[in-house]
Amino acid sequence: MTELGETIERVRDSVVAVMRLREVRRSKTGGRHGKKPDETIEYTVSFGSGFCVLDDRYVVTAFHVLNDGAPPQPNDHHYIFTVPANGDFAYMFPVIDIPVQHQEPDVAVLEIGPCVTPGIHVPAMPVSLRPPEDGQPVLTVGFPAPEVHGLSFDQQGTFVGGQFFLKSHANRGIVAAHYRLVDLPMYELNVAWHHGESGGPIIALGEAPAAFSLMQQYRNVQTPHGTVPGPHRGVALSAVAEDLARLGVNVGSAV
Repeated sequence: MTELGETIERVRDSVVAVMRLREVRRSKTGGRHGKKPDETIEYTVSFGSGFCVLDDRYVVTAFHVLNDGAPPQPNDHHYIFTVPANGDFAYMFPVIDIPVQHQEPDVAVLEIGPCVTPGIHVPAMPVSLRPPEDGQPVLTVGFPAPEVHGLSFDQQGTFVGGQFFLKSHANRGIVAAHYRLVDLPMYELNVAWHHGESGGPIIALGEAPAAFSLMQQYRNVQTPHGTVPGPHRGVALSAVAEDLARLGVNVGSAV
C-alpha cells in the first residue's frame, strides 16, 4: 500500500456522516363541518460530514450542516454514521447535544451517545493548530450526500433505519492560499468537494497527519459568463481552539 493509502486508511474511520432529520407537518386541504383539517407528517433528511476529535464523544462539523446556516431547530434530530473501512454496514450514533455552535466561523461540535450497535466505536483524529504554509500537501475526507430511497421511524419519530448508499471519499491537493478574512484565518485548497462533504476534515499530510481545518465553502469568482464557484476553503481550527480545549480535546501546538 502507498504512503497516501496508509494515511487514508488511518484517518478514514474518524470521519463520519452527519444526518439531520426534520419532521414536517402539513395540513390536509379542507376540513369538514368546522373541524380542524387533519395533519400529515413527513420527514426530510439532509447530510453533511464531520470528524471525531474525542473518542466516541465529540464530532466537529460545519455549523451550516445543522440547519443551512441558521441555528438548529429544537425539534430536529441529528445522527452520525460511521462506515468502517467503507465496508458493507453503516452504524448510527445519536447526537445528544451540540455544545459548540458558531454561525461564524461556521463550526459546531456535536456530542454523541453510544452507538445503537454495541461494540462499535469512532476513534479521534489528531487536531493541529500549527498553521501550514502555501504548498502544504493536504488530504480531505468526507461523505458525499447519498440518494435516499427509504426511511423508517418508530412511533416517537426516532429514526430506526433507511436505504441509502453511504461511502466516504478522499481527495488530495495543496494549500493554495492562506489569509485572514474578517480576522478569521482561512485556507484555500486546489481541491473541490461534493455536496455532503461539508464539515469533513482538511488534514495536513506529513509524519503525523492531523486536521487543521474543515471543508466549509467556496469563494465566488466573477467570469464573463457570470459568477461561478471558485476556490474551496475552510477556517483554521485555531478559531475554536478554546472551545475544543474546554471539551477536553488535545489541540496540539500552535507553533
